Amino acid sequence: MITGLVSGCDHTSCTPNPIVSAYEVYSPIVLAVLPEAAPKTIPGIAVSLGLFAADALAKYLIDHTVPKDKTWLLVEQTLQGQQQTSVFELNTDHELKVSVNGAQLKHVDLYVTERQIKVVIPPGTTAKVAVTDAKGGSSVAVRGTVPGDLDGSQDLDTGKTFQADPPEARTADIRIKRVGINIGPELINGATAAEFTGTGQPTLSACMSTPSTAWTSKFQEWHWPGGDKDRAWCIKTNAGHYGLAVPKVTSAFWAGPTADFGAISYLLWAQPGLAAATATPVPEAKNNRC
Repeated sequence: MITGLVSGCDHTSCTPNPIVSAYEVYSPIVLAVLPEAAPKTIPGIAVSLGLFAADALAKYLIDHTVPKDKTWLLVEQTLQGQQQTSVFELNTDHELKVSVNGAQLKHVDLYVTERQIKVVIPPGTTAKVAVTDAKGGSSVAVRGTVPGDLDGSQDLDTGKTFQADPPEARTADIRIKRVGINIGPELINGATAAEFTGTGQPTLSACMSTPSTAWTSKFQEWHWPGGDKDRAWCIKTNAGHYGLAVPKVTSAFWAGPTADFGAISYLLWAQPGLAAATATPVPEAKNNRC
């Protein structure tokens, strides 16, 4: 889900500032719904707000609003002859597409409340509810972090780290030194970066169209160990895959984990040779039986 690539937090509020949630695609999920069984919460994907009868749901929706940057998915079923609705909170405010057994449903606003999607499952029906991002765009294949205290190198495509310089480290893309000269992040083995200076949001196509003269083996204007929260860098791994990198911490005054100080948050978009993450299935066994 959109846990997000973040630019870090300052030393006053220490609140992460998402810089890519505006264009990063919400990862698809597939929820299995069985007859006479309410679907269970999806760990790490959706939070269950409860199972409600019709009158209780009406009161809940009047008394509560959808939090900012969230969306509610309502799954209505007939359980033991009664109308019941499971309410899930999804960690995104993106426009979503929802389908039941392949048939796309339209958004509905319940009680004039935005970011609510209602799915009605016919009685006695086994259904697969799929939720995907309506705007499409550049799907993300890899998300990761290069620790600021790595004192070694990392392969961005696989996430593997190397503390020394064995032959297999030739696949690494970034090296971080903590002592000596040239401390901070350094691109190695042919990996390159270009500061994003275009208009709008960084995308795969925008990074791929960046002029060749802008790509270097250094993160230009990277203010290590704290970074500028308004800056982002297109990256190209030595395997030829494009992505985006930002500093995880945007202040030199940092009292959090050592690994975050000088760390790099990054993503790689889906592209030839790097497949997009598939839909997250929820096994049919993970249901609350009545």
